[in-house]
Amino acid sequence: MNENLYGMFDKVLQSEFSITEDGFKKTIVLGENAEYGKMETYSLFDGIIIAFIDINIDNIDNVFFEDELPTRLLEINHCSKGRYSYAVDDDNIVYFGKGDLCVSIYDITKTTSDFPLGYYEGFEIFIDVDIANERIREYIPDFDLIEIYESLQQSKGYRLIRSNEKIDHVIGEMYCVDERIMEPYFKLKCLELLLFFSITHESKTESVSLSKKQVDIVEMVKDDLIGDLESKITIDDLAGKYGISKTTLKNCFKEVYGKPIFKWRKEYRLDYACRLIDDGELTISEISKKVGYSSPSKFSKAFREYVGCTPSEYKN
Repeated sequence: MNENLYGMFDKVLQSEFSITEDGFKKTIVLGENAEYGKMETYSLFDGIIIAFIDINIDNIDNVFFEDELPTRLLEINHCSKGRYSYAVDDDNIVYFGKGDLCVSIYDITKTTSDFPLGYYEGFEIFIDVDIANERIREYIPDFDLIEIYESLQQSKGYRLIRSNEKIDHVIGEMYCVDERIMEPYFKLKCLELLLFFSITHESKTESVSLSKKQVDIVEMVKDDLIGDLESKITIDDLAGKYGISKTTLKNCFKEVYGKPIFKWRKEYRLDYACRLIDDGELTISEISKKVGYSSPSKFSKAFREYVGCTPSEYKN
């Protein structure tokens, strides 16, 4: 069932991949030895599959590329970890992160632009509306997938709902379902999500798009922040350098990376410190200086707060 939908992976995946099958589950391994992660997929109805995504990608161009598909696809995305972005027109990009839920048409999501944090976990439901419509009507007689698709097509192509208690309730136990009830549970959740979006009005959603120029500035700011971790950089310095207001810079950076600028930089420093400790080529004192701390004691305190142990304990 759904070989037409599985066939689309041949068109949008440019990395090496392999597919293994176990009952109604197919696992798509991305890259040699799962270099880029994997997707566990389940065929739910004619025209509908769900994919649980767990990927690590520094350069998305190594894995995905754009291609036109001959079918009309709806996609429902839920983010569990990481961040995801896609272009919504010639000059705007939308980001969503942990707990966010989005329904979109494939013409929008095919222009995937980035996984800004380098990793992503979540699930995606692919729906071929022309095949699935009649099947869904067997369960929900008055429901029309084609109408939802065309409504999105006539507006901005997507509906994004930021993380909230209602989403948590609808998603329920999607990520930890007992295998004995997995198939009927996923089918019920698919139907529930479609009903959820059908009554979710635009006034209850919140989406912020950034221009490509703003995204480019954020990327240059990120490069400045990590280029020399020992340097002291201020918001004033960055805003002045790129001709953008401090408020806009802070808001844009948080939209892309999900965290305030200097919280993100601090965590980057400490993650980098972990990698340096793992490498074993530098002393703790040398690492402390390399990641921008004025003293080993300040580094040790920050490291313990973030990692849960001291650098020396982590090393051992």
